[in-house]
Amino acid sequence: MKRINLWMILGLLFATSQVLVSCGDEEPEGPDGGSGTEIPGGGDEPDVPGGGDDNTPTTDEEMSPSQQKEYLEAVALDFMRMTPASDFQEISDLCQHIDEVYGDEYEWDNVGDWAENTFENLKSYLGKSTETERDEYYGYVYNTYYTDYKAVLMASNFTGHFTAQNNKWNYSEAKDLQFIFRDQNGQKCILKVETSGKTKKVHMYNAEDWTDYDYDYDDNGNYIGNEYCDRIQLTIGVPEKIVVSLSQGGSDVINAVINTDLSGIDGEKFDLSRNSLSMSSVVTLNNGYTFDLSQAAYKGNVKAASTCTIKKSGKTMVSLAVSSDLSGIPSCNLDAFAGDDYDEDDFDNANAKNAYVKLDILGRVQIQGTISQVREFVNYMDRAESNDNNEREFKSNVNLANSLMNLNLFYDGKSTKQAEVRLEAFEEENWDGERYWETEPVLYFKDGTSYSTFEAFFNDVDFKSVIDMFEELLDNYEELFPDDECYDNGGYGY
Repeated sequence: MKRINLWMILGLLFATSQVLVSCGDEEPEGPDGGSGTEIPGGGDEPDVPGGGDDNTPTTDEEMSPSQQKEYLEAVALDFMRMTPASDFQEISDLCQHIDEVYGDEYEWDNVGDWAENTFENLKSYLGKSTETERDEYYGYVYNTYYTDYKAVLMASNFTGHFTAQNNKWNYSEAKDLQFIFRDQNGQKCILKVETSGKTKKVHMYNAEDWTDYDYDYDDNGNYIGNEYCDRIQLTIGVPEKIVVSLSQGGSDVINAVINTDLSGIDGEKFDLSRNSLSMSSVVTLNNGYTFDLSQAAYKGNVKAASTCTIKKSGKTMVSLAVSSDLSGIPSCNLDAFAGDDYDEDDFDNANAKNAYVKLDILGRVQIQGTISQVREFVNYMDRAESNDNNEREFKSNVNLANSLMNLNLFYDGKSTKQAEVRLEAFEEENWDGERYWETEPVLYFKDGTSYSTFEAFFNDVDFKSVIDMFEELLDNYEELFPDDECYDNGGYGY
């Protein structure tokens, strides 16, 4: 029997669209409708769907569980009808042609040599490191010697036009980066990357590149192995605007624009505890779909948030807003996570508070809620899992987690709460007969005394038409983008 739950229902609503990072040129709005120049989600607590001083709707009656099943089924079916796989047939045909003709069998040596030479030319020699590593095992000695470099990677350095001809990419100098080739009908296609505006340098991490090895023996005949490595301080130039486009016959198939607010970047070191970053992006496809990340913003120990929408021919299909207050983040740079001395304990005091999420589907289904203390919530769930054979401890921690979560279901942008999502403890039995406890989300209706597990609510009888249509839709999308590897080597996929 198939298991279907609310997350699967939501998944099927998203599965028909390929979500890409995206941005727009218009002034974006935050989750609370504020200006995109501010950290999203700030200010007052978000309203319930449809709320507001000027347009607060009348409170509708609560639907019964059976009515809600019928309504959710209708929304899911409408969504899938609006996002058929055929919408992506043209893009699929082009992608398959690119993979078949210009994939692994194509000669890419010119591109690889160009990238390697460009990178080598950007490296600045800093000298031989006074720091060496020495390890000894059972009388064998191993030394590692480092040569230090700094490399500043700027998009303006990686330029040139590569034209596909005679099974290889021919290079010519240019001020931008382009790959020029032909589609299955002989039309000219151009994959182009352009940057504009100011650029700020941000140190990312230190990379190590093995270069050589030799060995010797000391006067006592003991083996001494020596490795030589380049240690590279990698810094990237973050431009204000990046445009990536793929055109076919002179018209864009995909156009992606990413805008970055550089004002919060202070120096090459990005301190997670105090610096800020704000980005917006939009991806437009030639089939009418738009993926709009109106703003993704971060401000150290203040807030992180983002809003995004998926539209088809101007109609909003899905919108998602998330935000959270941040605190306790220690002073550290991006390279801290890539270093050998990175310690998770340094972030023991880091916390996210008032985490907020709002998901809207076709303007007809809204899931909205908060977790007041994210670290405490995670800790309670971890404790429950570690005590899954102790009923009292397990239920106690699940109840404490529930006390921090407020997640509700609304319809049609109305303020009437139709159901509340909570976590419930259920006793299970594993393969050897041992009893243990696990959590499942449940829906509480009306006065809170009537509830249903997701598995029981979204069963394969009441939602048979949704399941059947979803499986057919997935099959259609799989046919658009087949995984040929699974048919290699006799069909075993390795």
